Amino acid sequence: MPRCSSIAILLAGIAVLPACPQPEVWEDLPDDPLAYIAEASYRRGILERDLTTQDNLYAAERLERYGLEGQGWDALPVLDFPSRPFTDEDIDAAVAGEPIAAGSGLTTLTPETLPETEQEWIALGRRVFFEYPLRSEGTYTVLAGVPGALDATGWLRDEDGATVGLRVFVDGDGVARIGNTCAQCHASYGGRQEPELDGILSNRAMNVGAARLLTMGLTPGELPPEMDSTLAGDLDRLGPGRADVLSDGQFNPYAFPDFGGLGQMPSLHHNRNWHNRQTATLAVRCETLFITASGARGRIPRVLSWALAVWQRSLPAPEPLDADPGLAAARGAEVFEEASCDACHAPPLYTSDVVVSVESIGTDPSAGLSPVRWSGSYRIPSLRGVGRTAPYLHDGRFPSLEALFDAKRSRDAGHVHGLDLDRADRDALLAFLRSI
Repeated sequence: MPRCSSIAILLAGIAVLPACPQPEVWEDLPDDPLAYIAEASYRRGILERDLTTQDNLYAAERLERYGLEGQGWDALPVLDFPSRPFTDEDIDAAVAGEPIAAGSGLTTLTPETLPETEQEWIALGRRVFFEYPLRSEGTYTVLAGVPGALDATGWLRDEDGATVGLRVFVDGDGVARIGNTCAQCHASYGGRQEPELDGILSNRAMNVGAARLLTMGLTPGELPPEMDSTLAGDLDRLGPGRADVLSDGQFNPYAFPDFGGLGQMPSLHHNRNWHNRQTATLAVRCETLFITASGARGRIPRVLSWALAVWQRSLPAPEPLDADPGLAAARGAEVFEEASCDACHAPPLYTSDVVVSVESIGTDPSAGLSPVRWSGSYRIPSLRGVGRTAPYLHDGRFPSLEALFDAKRSRDAGHVHGLDLDRADRDALLAFLRSI
């Protein structure tokens, strides 16, 4: 890619640049944080190259508004509000009906100079994941004011006792508010043999539907019959570990995606909306996510979205559930190959870029065919650490591997591969899956 001869970068988000020519071919764009931060044409090239389809509302919105020098989303103000952890004292204040106070210990994330090493990028990206508020959300203030609601709906605590995924921040109007971070749904202690709070696995306990119901004064699992087919009913049906992110008027439950091993996944999103080619791909995806999550009131500093992408791509796959699998797993490896599981889940990554259509996999088609993120296909998830990644399938409908491979379960749920195995081979296959 031709580069401009000089780049002036102000990390708060203002760049004074010479005009850069628009390359005709984007295939050879390098992974370049300077170009990503400073050059609209570079960001536009990544967007156009790595969206898998332009035939859905998700892609159309980004193509209309992103990567346009001084226009659209590029013209939004840069947001990096001072924030601090959400503590037990804040919960007590919310329960008492007291306003949230900014307090002390507020920090911002934008560094004075760009990180110089990969480890510095990774360290900054981890902070973005845990500390950058996606948006101001009054729902969390209401939820925190319901005694016991945060614990009941799956919010985790960190080693200091603060609520993971919530931050108190001072908004642009000078008012202290509560906002959520990526860690709300995508952090857990479950990805390693020795538990550690990280982003390898999502928060399987997080029940966003129940949280919404509590803020509406409703009791999850005990809705009046007349609410069964309403929005409230859909929220009640979500259960933990799932969300409906499409806003298309249909019930499209998605299992929270895991980030462990993301750097080696061929595609992003359950719907295969992005080719996952490099750090720049994920940085553009993260930046546009923050913009839409904030209601397009501003954009994240690009040094932070690049750092977040570097950190996400550094996360290892979940560790195997069974570190001492025994002979059954050895037979299971043979079954895995004999049943042609490796045609899609090819070792050693146990994934591939094979395009699996909605019709051929046979799972709930609503998400794959939604006009919001339509692609007509689903990505093939990696099976590394699969023993830890329940619930299974894109909509999280199966709570365990045993349920997924239960020969008596309905084939209408899709993914019938492995259902015709005899009991011994099925047990061996399960042992193998827990060992990888």
